[in-house]
Amino acid sequence: MFRTTTVTELRSELASLLDSLPEGPVVVLSRSKPAAILMEPEMFDTLVERIEMLEDLLDGRRAIADYVNDGNLAVDAEEVFEGLGH
Repeated sequence: MFRTTTVTELRSELASLLDSLPEGPVVVLSRSKPAAILMEPEMFDTLVERIEMLEDLLDGRRAIADYVNDGNLAVDAEEVFEGLGH
């Protein structure tokens, strides 16, 4: 799934590694342990967007569970609008 390279190889082959990123991420190893991951900016942006969407979904599920457990958490919409001055 992931290709790997070492820090030493990264120094000497950076340009070719960057050119190969459309093939997938590259894990950079330092002393045989993952130290960094190189990926295309678009892939990074997609991952961040997905994480944010999943966090929003979890927040929504928690809010629904809280409401189910305590119906007093709900506020009438008209009360909210009155509080906003509408």
